[in-house]
Amino acid sequence: MMMTLRTALCASLAAFLVGCAAQPETHYYDLMAQSEASDARLTESVTLGIGPVSLPQMLDRPNIVVRKGGTQVNVANFHIWAGELEPVFTRVLAENVSLQLKHDAVWPSPWDNRFRPEYQVRIFVDRFSGELKGPVSLSLSWTLLADYGQRVVTTQRYRSVLHSDGSYQAYVQALNGLLEGFSGELASELAQSIPQK
Repeated sequence: MMMTLRTALCASLAAFLVGCAAQPETHYYDLMAQSEASDARLTESVTLGIGPVSLPQMLDRPNIVVRKGGTQVNVANFHIWAGELEPVFTRVLAENVSLQLKHDAVWPSPWDNRFRPEYQVRIFVDRFSGELKGPVSLSLSWTLLADYGQRVVTTQRYRSVLHSDGSYQAYVQALNGLLEGFSGELASELAQSIPQK
């Protein structure tokens, strides 16, 4: 009886250890600023804030979310964002716009209570996702506010699509490329919409 119990415990322990050893490695991903300077410029005295940014609720999780076609989505167990997606999205967009405009006074939200930028860009993202092997899209609306958030200057929509080749690395690269593309479009529009003092 004791021998049978010991054998059963050893078998269970061995199965547990094999299960642990077989668990896939967890991979972590980040978005990166990668824009280059354009011809668009802002007056040096202008302060510009990027945010707040509102992302779809289904993306408010550490796991990377991909679409499976139709209304189905897949939440990856072992492919994880290295940080919270919304502040990372905001930070990278602000860095890209700063690089594009060669303008240092571009600040991602949230801002210190003692400081508010003169111009602010609020962004409502409808989609920042796609298929692991197929189209990946960024769809959003953005509003430029002046007078420290008191006056609407312009509201515009933006949509772009890139393709992923089936790996999570390629999927994140497509998302990064979409964000870079929007950064360039936004920088160009801001240079036209914000008066040169």
